[in-house]
Amino acid sequence: MNILLSAYSINPYKGSEDAVGWNWVLTLSQKLPNSTIYILTRTYNEDDTRKGIEEFGLKNVKLIIVEVPKALDWFREKHSAFHHAYYILWQKVAYNWAKSSGIKFDVIHHISMGNYRITGQMYKIKDAYTIFGPVGGGQTTAPALRSYYNSNKLYENFRNSVNKAFSKFNFYKKQINAFDKVYAVNDETKNAIETAVNINCEKLCDIAISKDMQNLDIHHENNDEVEIIYLGRIIELKGIMLLIDVIKNIKTDKKFHISLYGEGELEEQAQRKIDEYGINDLVTLKGKVDYTEIADIYKNADAFVHPTLRDSSGAVFVEAMANKLPIVALNQSLSRDLNEHKCGLFVNTEQSKEEIINEFAGKLKELIENYDLRVKLGQNGYDYANTYLTMDYKFDTIYGKLIK
Repeated sequence: MNILLSAYSINPYKGSEDAVGWNWVLTLSQKLPNSTIYILTRTYNEDDTRKGIEEFGLKNVKLIIVEVPKALDWFREKHSAFHHAYYILWQKVAYNWAKSSGIKFDVIHHISMGNYRITGQMYKIKDAYTIFGPVGGGQTTAPALRSYYNSNKLYENFRNSVNKAFSKFNFYKKQINAFDKVYAVNDETKNAIETAVNINCEKLCDIAISKDMQNLDIHHENNDEVEIIYLGRIIELKGIMLLIDVIKNIKTDKKFHISLYGEGELEEQAQRKIDEYGINDLVTLKGKVDYTEIADIYKNADAFVHPTLRDSSGAVFVEAMANKLPIVALNQSLSRDLNEHKCGLFVNTEQSKEEIINEFAGKLKELIENYDLRVKLGQNGYDYANTYLTMDYKFDTIYGKLIK
């Protein structure tokens, strides 16, 4: 088989969407050694991707670089809205290459960017089985929590309006309908797609547990002080200020500490709020952490908190569950599935801001005070991640049916 992966974002040495793209390359190359895997990406990813192909010995992988005119590079960096316009243009160039390549593609898989609103044009290639996703983007911030946005408030309002409008656009319905298979990463995106188009959109998480983190031998002791961690950017979208409000409301005699690992534009503001609340002994901004330190951070923690206001899924969830850490987060996107499988404690967002804060604080208090509960939920998450959040599972779900 000839398989074409449209992977605008891909890198063997990075996380998030870059890792999603690379995981598909690695998995398809290893699972289908007699197939040729074509990676269609941009110049920005070229050096690291070539290095990864060589390092992993992927003999059946070919890298194809296409690019928009270099004069438009400045356009991409101005704002995320401009970046999306740049990406749409790149997708047009990518399609033109595929159409004129002279290669008979059996499967064309649109991997990234994983935005359900931007389909690209690969569905136009005749005689190929076309796959779109898994994609996200349908998730929104709960109304009660939108006051935590300051600099991004206008963008969030615009984004919500665009999401609602897409369900009515005929051109979008035509594009989505043209794919042979569509996958969404969460219920919100699945519902958004199915509202727009009468198709069966399957749900499949885009992120996966890495091979080196599968089936780890992990045991967390019942320590005198409970260590809770957050890993991610210190920005509005990740709900950092919400978390600080939550910490202020945790009432327990059990000793605990919350470490915030990451950097971002809210670091100074967050520290001022911590000082104002007088909770410096409970929460510490740790700053940027080197990737080599992450394994020990997970190993020495007792629970994981992720207060993001909206997210398509969240790679850090997978890492936390691989290390048997129970999760506390808002009940949305991937958390809905994790809640169903009892991988942690999740907060109802369909209530007032004050109620959300109090419930969030109560969930953390419950975990802080109950070692057995932490162990039970952590084991549930560990089992879920090693069963449903592996590339083997994703490969079987999408490609298993195609190669039978």
